[in-house]
Amino acid sequence: MKTTCYLILLPTLLSLAACDLLQSRDHSITHNPPTTEPVAELAAEPPPSTEPPILQIDTGGHKAKIKDVVFTPDGRYLVSAGNDKLIRVWDVESGRTVRTLRGQISAGDEGMIYAMALSPDGRWLAAGGWTSDNEIRFYNFTSGQLVALLKGHTNVVLSLAFSPDSRFLVSGSFDKNAIIWDVQQQQQLHTLQGHTKEIYAVAFTPDSKRVVTGSDDHSLRLWQVQDGGLIATLQGHTDKVQAVAVASDLQGFGNLEGLNGVIASGSEDYTIRLWDGQTGRFIKTLANQGTKVGSLSFSPDGRYLVSGVGSAPPHCHVWSIPDGKEIVTYRSHDNVVIATAVSPDGRLVATGGGNNQAIHFWSWRDGNTLQRLKGVGASTWAVGFSADGKTLAWGKTRKISGINNMGPLKYSITLPTAERSLTHPRPLATKKSNFNRAQDQWRDWTLRHRAGGNYGYQDAILEIRNQNSTQASIKRGSTDGYGHRSYTFTPDGQRIISGGGAGVLTAYNRDGSKLGDYVGHTSDVWAVAVSPDGRSLASGSDDQTVRLWDVETRENLLTLFHGSNGEWVAWTSSGHYAASPNGDKMVGWQINRGVDKAADYIKAAQLRDYLYRPDVIDATLRLRSVKQAIAQTKAHFNLARLQQESLPRFQITSPRGNSKVTKGVVPVVLKIATNTQAIQSFSVYVNGRKVTPQGVRNIPRLIKSHQRTLEVPLETGKNRIKIRAKNRLGTTSAAVTAHYDGASQIREGTLHLVSIGVSAYPNLPSDKQLGFAAKDAQALHNTLATQAKKRYRKVNPVLLSDNQGKSPTKDNIKAALANLKAKPADTSIVFLAGHGVNLGKDYYFVPRDARYSGDKIVADSLVPWQVLQNAVANAQGRRILLIDTCHAGNAFNPRLLQDAANKNVVVLSATDADSISRERKELGHGVFTYALLEGLKGRADMLPDGGKIMFKELDTYVSHIVSQITENRQRTVSQASGQGFEDFVFVQL
Repeated sequence: MKTTCYLILLPTLLSLAACDLLQSRDHSITHNPPTTEPVAELAAEPPPSTEPPILQIDTGGHKAKIKDVVFTPDGRYLVSAGNDKLIRVWDVESGRTVRTLRGQISAGDEGMIYAMALSPDGRWLAAGGWTSDNEIRFYNFTSGQLVALLKGHTNVVLSLAFSPDSRFLVSGSFDKNAIIWDVQQQQQLHTLQGHTKEIYAVAFTPDSKRVVTGSDDHSLRLWQVQDGGLIATLQGHTDKVQAVAVASDLQGFGNLEGLNGVIASGSEDYTIRLWDGQTGRFIKTLANQGTKVGSLSFSPDGRYLVSGVGSAPPHCHVWSIPDGKEIVTYRSHDNVVIATAVSPDGRLVATGGGNNQAIHFWSWRDGNTLQRLKGVGASTWAVGFSADGKTLAWGKTRKISGINNMGPLKYSITLPTAERSLTHPRPLATKKSNFNRAQDQWRDWTLRHRAGGNYGYQDAILEIRNQNSTQASIKRGSTDGYGHRSYTFTPDGQRIISGGGAGVLTAYNRDGSKLGDYVGHTSDVWAVAVSPDGRSLASGSDDQTVRLWDVETRENLLTLFHGSNGEWVAWTSSGHYAASPNGDKMVGWQINRGVDKAADYIKAAQLRDYLYRPDVIDATLRLRSVKQAIAQTKAHFNLARLQQESLPRFQITSPRGNSKVTKGVVPVVLKIATNTQAIQSFSVYVNGRKVTPQGVRNIPRLIKSHQRTLEVPLETGKNRIKIRAKNRLGTTSAAVTAHYDGASQIREGTLHLVSIGVSAYPNLPSDKQLGFAAKDAQALHNTLATQAKKRYRKVNPVLLSDNQGKSPTKDNIKAALANLKAKPADTSIVFLAGHGVNLGKDYYFVPRDARYSGDKIVADSLVPWQVLQNAVANAQGRRILLIDTCHAGNAFNPRLLQDAANKNVVVLSATDADSISRERKELGHGVFTYALLEGLKGRADMLPDGGKIMFKELDTYVSHIVSQITENRQRTVSQASGQGFEDFVFVQL
């Protein structure tokens, strides 16, 4: 029978799919595992799945305890694996994930990785942990294919190691046995029996003839590989043996150089011991590090040993061999570290762990941190509601002052009403004391926890007390979260809600009887809070999310992930979401295809046409029901489609990443998967510029593996080529970077300039009139019109303003936008200055002829944002929106930036959702346009590049000046900083 070995239960991304490489891997990066660049075999359309999709978050790093790290033989990559069910391959130089390996998972323990090993020749990767039949997943590391399942253990696999000659693999298990496997045949050779407790550490000696195993029974054992015979039992440790390493080079051992390897063992007794790798003879106690030893790794020359840590304080150490002198204490982790490795050249130490599961690269010589590999997520330690219940707040900083106060509130989001949509996360500005957090007291009733239960946790029992007399108690164990990590009364005092380990979140009556669970979190729930009206519950978890629940029905209304990079995504159980421009790339669904098959992973961004529905989010929170919200908004989408249908599946097979090409039109060769569903269209972008290469049209129904070549024109220098394919389900993108030194084949063509400014509104009240919007449009129009024969071959300008050009009426604006007939070499710029308004979920520009009916503006008299967006997005070439329309407060709609990002449209907007665009009489312009004009005159030109003002230069300058002039009361936003954005010359002085 299986026994739960770990408490952190985070079912996160673990699938290896050809599709995953195609959808997620950046082909512009030539950071690939050794020998050859890994190009996964393009699989045919997968068979239907019988399992429902599992929603996952991909933060760009690990989300749970890291169990193993290992460098590839050439030192270019680091491979890591952990309890979040994910294997990542990192480029050492850039610190970016270049590949993920994913396998069968479930909503519970299945898929957790407890051990991982890479063969010394770089060919094979093995991973073990909590799997359906305790099998070891065996991968071809170069191709990423799952080639075998090694079955033989009767409980979870806890440790793995390859022999130095890459011929053998050894595995240790919770079943107290170790198994030696033949790598070539992928078959079991010997079962090593004798330990009386689980085996957490295994290793080979340098000659590949002996295996050492370390166990919780406090001993090590040395075995013959040839016949599995026991050579010796190594005794001396007084606690569990958690780590083993063997020196393959004995330069550091002085008179011990005649030994055939030296074994180092680390234990929870705090000691590191050395043993003879030939006989098992005890050599010496190398060190006592004062904490549990979590991991051990020798330097390649055997002169130094790195030790990880399994208890506080979380310091790693470097010891010299054989004298045991401590060379370095590494103090930069903030929690246990049980994964260590040393690079093949001996320069870098890699250690993985800490509260936010970061991998640190550091120097063993001085302990200086060189780089951190981590995602943008962090555990949520605090949640709270504002006194009026309209704002939800949370914090991601651990600063414990009590079990119900694990850290401060730092961020907030305003919940929707009938007049206002859900806002984006922002730093908390109001007093934190105005927020309601967990309440462990109600009148004469109090809650307190104490130790107890079968596992000895300090919070295993929650006592419900009245006037210091215990009225009831709630005990937790392995099936319901082990302990009470956070708890609160509801405002009426009649219920108690408690968050526990492993994602357990439960409601109880005051007599201790259970009401039911709030199901959704996947790891420890550190914080809970109930809204002042008692209707909503907020919870924060180690799974890095904030969740909002209906207290009565226990329905999960909303889940929010907020990254350290400012990107965010919020979603309902139906999969509908709202997000920042790149937030929907951080969440998706895994579709299992069976234990022995690759799983698929589909990002929310790929299903955007169906699921990007901020209106569903708003309706869900107002109606307190996902089902009712979908019915009201008619946003029906059956996630079961993901089990039956597949997205476009294709690879860019040529050119290879970062290659140099000699011709200005490069053939981009696409390999499209066997029997894939019909691809309806391809979109092609070069450095963000939409182009139409030959080979895009007339896409047939694909019956067999198909190859298509697109002739793509290039610019001089670096070219990031992005291909997006669409079918009836959604989209898939792939990208490749090519370098071209010849004359640009995408010459700057026409600048299509539409400048719209409205100051006077004849049909609107006097307080709606503006001072400078028309003047702003005229000034920008005149400035950019001078770019004819400087940056652009010619300028095709259209001005719509109160005083010059055509009148900015609704019909004239729509006609001007409809005439944007840009070609691939062209650039389109649309500038808007005037009022913008939100009506429900939709955003509108207010034209000169807008009118009121009573005290409300008439929607039919406005220009819908979608008209503006589509006109720009449907043009070819480069597309730019400059927006100064937020003169009316709260007129900024987050969908504006999300839509623009999806269409590769560059946006620079005067305000965010929380500030208004300001006019200053002394400037003669709106603040945003004033900064824009000053920047275009040359003030934004920060680089010595011949008078070229790059868009990022302009963005930076305008943002700084607007913030400075308005004393940070107005903040610009741009959609020009996402992954893959290539900067470009905006104007030439």
